[in-house]
This record gives sequence, C-alpha cells and structure tokens, in this order.
Amino acid sequence: MKKVIASVLLLASVSSLAATVKITSFNYVRTSTDTFHSPLAELCGVVEGQTTVPTFVSIKVDPGTNNTASYNTLGDANGKFCMAVITYRGRAEVSITGETLTTEALVK
Repeated sequence: MKKVIASVLLLASVSSLAATVKITSFNYVRTSTDTFHSPLAELCGVVEGQTTVPTFVSIKVDPGTNNTASYNTLGDANGKFCMAVITYRGRAEVSITGETLTTEALVK
C-alpha cells in the first residue's frame, strides 16, 4: 500500500512539473500601405516550466485545412519564442515537442 501511495504522489509531482506553452501574440504583419493583407503573420509565445534549454516548439498553421503548414523553433533561456509564418485562415496550434498539450490561437 505504501508503494502505491508513493507512486501516485510521484506521478502527481512529475505531471505538475510538466512544461506548458502559451501564445502571447499572433498578428498579421503589414507589408505595404494599401489595404491588402498579406498572409505574413508573427506568432510569439512562451514556454513555462521548461526543464531543458533549448526547448523545441512545434507550430501548425491553419490546422485541418489543405494549407496546413508546420514550423519548428526554439525557446530561449526564458522560454520565449517568435516566428514569422504564412497563414490563410488565421489559426495556429503550438505544442512542445514531446508533450501532448497544445495551445490554439486566432490571428488578431
């Protein structure tokens, strides 16, 4: 019984230390003075609770469409990352490589 309780406590403590990712901004980048919006956007975020540096971040832009694109970037020592992406639907999903948790955002 003591082994079971110890295993549950260990599992709970390990899962609470898992890294999470959050998108802090996802905005179109204006490339000219006219009203035409280019598909260029900047996506920035932060990884919290990271255990190793660098942290590998996977980005899927326009997931579930025919134009799905995949990008990879690295979080810095503070866990922050930014990436220029092309989006036609204005949606993105971000996850940490090796983790199952994803975060979704819409372009502003």
